[in-house]
Amino acid sequence: MSYQVLARKWRPRLFREMVGQEHVLQALINALDNNRLHHAYLFAGTRGVGKTTIARILAKCLNCETGVSSEPCGQCSVCNEIAEGRFVDLIEVDAASRTKVEDTRELLENVQYAPTRGRYKVYLIDEVHMLSNSSFNALLKTLEEPPPHVKFLLATTDPQKLPVTVLSRCLQFNLKNMSPERVVEHLRFVLEKELVPFEEAALWLLGRAADGSMRDAMSLTDQAIAFGGGKISEAEVRAMLGTLDSSLVWKLVQALADENPAALFAAVNDLSQHAPDYSAALAELASILHRIAIAQVLPEAIDNALGDAEQLQQHAAAIASENVQLFYQMALLARRDLPLAPDPRGGFEMALLRMLAFKPQGVANIPTARLAGAGQAVEHKPAPQPVSAPVAAEPQPAPTVNETVAQAPAGASVSSSPPPAEPTRPEPQSAPPQDDTPPWDDEPVSESPDRGLESRPLEPNYTASRSDSEKKPAADEKPLSPAAEPAASAFAAVAEEEFVVSAIPENTVAPVSEGAPAEDDDRAAMRERLRQQVAEAQTAPAARAPIPPSVPAQPAPVVPPARLEALSPGSWPAMYPQIGVTGILHSIASHLELQGRQDHILSFILDQSFSSLYDDGHQRRLADVLGDFFGQPVSVHIQVGEVHGGTPARLVAATREAQLLSARDALNRDPLVQDLQAELGAQLVPETVEYLG
Repeated sequence: MSYQVLARKWRPRLFREMVGQEHVLQALINALDNNRLHHAYLFAGTRGVGKTTIARILAKCLNCETGVSSEPCGQCSVCNEIAEGRFVDLIEVDAASRTKVEDTRELLENVQYAPTRGRYKVYLIDEVHMLSNSSFNALLKTLEEPPPHVKFLLATTDPQKLPVTVLSRCLQFNLKNMSPERVVEHLRFVLEKELVPFEEAALWLLGRAADGSMRDAMSLTDQAIAFGGGKISEAEVRAMLGTLDSSLVWKLVQALADENPAALFAAVNDLSQHAPDYSAALAELASILHRIAIAQVLPEAIDNALGDAEQLQQHAAAIASENVQLFYQMALLARRDLPLAPDPRGGFEMALLRMLAFKPQGVANIPTARLAGAGQAVEHKPAPQPVSAPVAAEPQPAPTVNETVAQAPAGASVSSSPPPAEPTRPEPQSAPPQDDTPPWDDEPVSESPDRGLESRPLEPNYTASRSDSEKKPAADEKPLSPAAEPAASAFAAVAEEEFVVSAIPENTVAPVSEGAPAEDDDRAAMRERLRQQVAEAQTAPAARAPIPPSVPAQPAPVVPPARLEALSPGSWPAMYPQIGVTGILHSIASHLELQGRQDHILSFILDQSFSSLYDDGHQRRLADVLGDFFGQPVSVHIQVGEVHGGTPARLVAATREAQLLSARDALNRDPLVQDLQAELGAQLVPETVEYLG
């Protein structure tokens, strides 16, 4: 007996043997069991997904000698003849070879005659979209009102080419492509029945190469069995399909993770020894990056079908998620541009060099979230904690604007000389007493907005000074009620002023010269308040840490994590730059206003102008970052709404505005500028002035 290929030998003979297409089978089974049969069915889908198979099973169900049902017996003569392709009342027509209208008319001449043996005369027209327009027109009337003993089963791979008049006369079923998981599952079942030894990774290669077609998968399996001499191994399947060894691509990923150009080009040299298709190499690289991205977002979704779950875990923990997304996008664009490169290898190498050269601005080297739930846990080093110096024991350099305002863009200045340096303060007689001030409060980067409030009166019902906040336990704080929002706005305004004052060198805010352009009342009032705060800060040395002028700077000791109890709506903007939020999360967190804290639960309001960037993942990531900063678990609750000040972004904007005003004042007081104005009639355009920190 001649050999029968797997695709024909294992073709389903009953609906329950079908793999996939449940949405089609359910409709047909219910119609057969309830005797609600249509006269014309259209099955659409790509090659090898079961169109003809379903049509033949339906013909069995209609003509089985046991009666019309969704479970034909498979033993009667009708079922056997249909399975063998010799049933006289099942007329299979290849529309690709019978496209003329004469062929269709000849076919329809026999429609009026009753079936010879079966219950129904079934016309199975395959590739029906190949018929000519005249053939479709000749078929329309019969397709709309056929005799009761006739059923039309149409199959096509391109239903868009069918006339609407034909589509409206049929029940249309769209068959789906087979997923690689379903193909591998069926191949495993068939090979176990055929007693063919196989490797799991080889089946996944075949499943992906089938591209959604079960028939292609079975044909490739036949070829792999012949190629491997009766067995299926991963190496032989890769050689047969011409695919790359995944270990070579993993070397590229490792070199990208290590940012090691030497290792990267060594891996490219190893890859070139196999005469690869570089477009396929980029596709394999993109596939691995896709799986790494999934492992970062959903670790429990990692599967070990290809035996690389451990590698996935390691690289998911070692590469920042932003970099993975960037590498993936570069790989896709490189595949598109590869035909334009002078040679394929050069285009491939340039794509890898772009991955090394570009990195999202402000992205951390490793992801902050801990991967868990997939195989062996991956060790993570704790995030670096903020470092601060004692209040009076160690000297610190004077705070500068660059240290205070994070990520302030540098621009060009029209000033001929920089602002004068801050004069050295005299050393006080005695250092202020040590207390339990939170470590972040002594950081020289920026002074807390609560600090300057000790020398000025405050509105009632608000805790602003450091000593007051320590007297009242922070655990008693509750989220602010709607009635307290105006007061919160006033408090945020005070905090903004104090934050700006601490960021500006004390001698840069000076009266505006008479020749300066006029400003509106609000801006003038703001500048006046700033001058008052500078004067108060200079006359209150106890509010600030003294800076000995002659003692050399010493390295700051490592301190414990910041205390969560010290966090309040007023201290949140000043504390934020020390937390170390980076990447896309920074774009969200900098526009958050702290509403209140209850135990370890922090309630934030996100400025609704930036809600388009927000998703639930940012809430979890911010909780991880704050938990690392405070050294204890933190829960974050974020709502989108209207903020009333007190966000880090608004404080930075207010600081920049004050710096710009200071720069304009400095230019107006500059002798050279005044001479130019007096002698040449020059005018200073305020909009062109920018502050260089």
